[in-house]
Amino acid sequence: MIRAPRLAPGDPVRVIAPSGPVPREAFAAGIEVLRARYDVRYDEGVLARAGYLAGPDERRLAELTAALADPDARAIVMARGGYGLLRLLPFIDMSALVSRPRPIVGFSDGTALLALAARAGVASIHGPVVTQLGSLGVGDQAALFERLETPGPSGLCAGLDGLIPGRVQGPLIGGNLEMFSRLIGTPYLPDVAGAILFFEDLGERPYRIDRLLAHLDLAGIFSAAAGVVAGDFSGCREPEATRADSPTAEEVLVERLGRLPIPVALGGTFGHGTRNRALPYGVMCELDTMAGTLTALEGAVS
Repeated sequence: MIRAPRLAPGDPVRVIAPSGPVPREAFAAGIEVLRARYDVRYDEGVLARAGYLAGPDERRLAELTAALADPDARAIVMARGGYGLLRLLPFIDMSALVSRPRPIVGFSDGTALLALAARAGVASIHGPVVTQLGSLGVGDQAALFERLETPGPSGLCAGLDGLIPGRVQGPLIGGNLEMFSRLIGTPYLPDVAGAILFFEDLGERPYRIDRLLAHLDLAGIFSAAAGVVAGDFSGCREPEATRADSPTAEEVLVERLGRLPIPVALGGTFGHGTRNRALPYGVMCELDTMAGTLTALEGAVS
């Protein structure tokens, strides 16, 4: 896996909106955090709106293509997740990223872009988008800067709840469970052989989480992987009218993942909730479910 050169404070960073429309107030709060550290650049089109997209496909693709080709940008940060990257995948040319690697930062819908970078052999960062950055604690903000600026091993998650005991090493691959599942059967799914898989999600009903995990299992994703870490599943509840008759999302995770013959841990501090610890995507990590730790054996940057 190719790792981009490390950033330094004051370096140019390009912000893009390839997915859903960007709320102005949350964007401004996140930009303020990012600008305190880097030279942040973006086009006004980042705030465009076309229904549930941040402007038409042509605008979003042109913005992403320009960011990948930008000779000055040292990193590319997504403004927001939502939906939209699946529409662009067939048209994204990653050759500019391969020839001059830079870390892409994002999550949620950004899972598709991180997976594409991994398939191209370039490490990226599963971490807060701009609209989430301003609401996170200083620890998670600092963790993002650490991923961007510091090579070498580092602790990622501690205090994990071990479900199946074991210690394994492998490339860290995954992201949003719903989005990752949509890559199965396409040419955009990253290699999961020997990987430590990590997943999070937002607002999915428990039976849908069950279905998503069953789909991954039937597709051979878990049988190829070395281990699994589940993160935050915010708002993944059954509607009030049927809640009493439904298992919780956590119960579904325990029941489905508890069947696997590989190490599994729950309670990762990444996702759509109040925590979103930045993770190096595609690089070698170690999961120790008995110690409750996820550790990067190398950085996302060099």
